[in-house]
Parts: sequence; C-alpha cells; structure tokens
Amino acid sequence: MSQTAVPNEISQQELQHLITVSTGFIDAYIIDCCGKEAMLLPQNIVLSALDSETQVSHVQWHELKLPVYAVNEPARKSGVALVIEGDDVHQRFALMCNEMPRSIRLRISEIVDEEHALSDPAVFQYVRMNDQLYHVPNLAYIQSSIGL
Repeated sequence: MSQTAVPNEISQQELQHLITVSTGFIDAYIIDCCGKEAMLLPQNIVLSALDSETQVSHVQWHELKLPVYAVNEPARKSGVALVIEGDDVHQRFALMCNEMPRSIRLRISEIVDEEHALSDPAVFQYVRMNDQLYHVPNLAYIQSSIGL
C-alpha cells in the first residue's frame, strides 16, 4: 500500500478493512456507549488514552486541540479520552469514554454482520460476537458532526 496517498479522512472502507483483516485476528476495544450498543473499534487507530474531564469540547494532546465526540454517560465528571487517528493530523479527534475500554483479541470468524436497521448516522454497521450485539462507528459521520 502506498504511503504517499493522503485522503482527507479515514475512509469507512479502511475501517472495515481494519476490522476484517485477513490475519484471522484483530485487537479491538469494546467501548461502552451511553444509550446504544457497545462500540467495537480496532486498537490500531487509537493513538493515545488520556484521563480527562468529560464536560469539555476539546482535549489538548501534544500541540493539538482535538474536538471531542462523547459516548460517555453525561453524569460522569471524569473519563478517558481516546485519541483517534485520522489520515491527516487535522482529522484526529478524541472519543470521550466512561473509562479505559476493554481490550480484546478476537478471531475474525467470531464476528458476524448483523442485519439491523441503521437509524443512527454514527453507526456504520452492527455486528454480533458471542451472542452480543456491537456497533462499528461511522467515523466519517463522527468527524463531520464535530466539525472536521
């Protein structure tokens, strides 16, 4: 894969590829989300995890002021901000979580696409693993919803 091409955002196809790589295994985070199924996110797009106050619109990371997309419980005062990679420095954002998400190594064969109505634009796909429903985020929508 060429390192010279720099798209403006992480494409949904790239995210899907990260979840369905042919190695047979994926390291992922299971992120509890307020009001919806837990999120399944590949670990290799998470650059950093920062303890943070939750009631913020931006998180400082190195020299960057990253916009926040919150999936945490609104009543929580502190949480963990996951710095999410973008194809460009200006496409990075912080995903505000209740706590450090659970890490899991899973077989690709354990994940089954779930035919489920997609009424939430922040959800790209629902998947089932061990009788549990998860969602794969629509990163392009999330980036645009926070002004990226």
